[in-house]
Amino acid sequence: MAYSTLENLKNIIAEEELINLTNDKYPAEEINLEIIASSIEYADEFINSYLRNKYALPLKMTPKIIENLSTDIAAYRLYTRRPRKLPEHIVNNYNEANKILTNLKKGEMILDLPSEHPDKEPITPVQMVVTDKKGSSRIFDEKTWGSFR
Repeated sequence: MAYSTLENLKNIIAEEELINLTNDKYPAEEINLEIIASSIEYADEFINSYLRNKYALPLKMTPKIIENLSTDIAAYRLYTRRPRKLPEHIVNNYNEANKILTNLKKGEMILDLPSEHPDKEPITPVQMVVTDKKGSSRIFDEKTWGSFR
């Protein structure tokens, strides 16, 4: 199951622009569905490459954030088919998608997929602790802690 659809793309790219982006012959009157499917497939594989070690694939349900990421990546892929300057918002959305996927891969963000891990309790906001602390920001080093043993 694809994470995004033609309808998702139509929400961020005008239909006339989609016709131009997906057809290599001019004039064209319809959206080339093969090119749309190829772009969505690319976006989904791109997303899966980030999620592969964290989640069971294929995802049994598509969270809205994954749908949006797939749409943004597919849109970027469509625009890169043409040798011209890409619209700024398309580039910005693509860059933001990469940041989110990197955060998902690192575990800094978590998808709400209770069906992916049925043996574990779902994480609720009360159970989750978020911090920006790193090992390097510790006050006491190993030597100091060792003195308490």
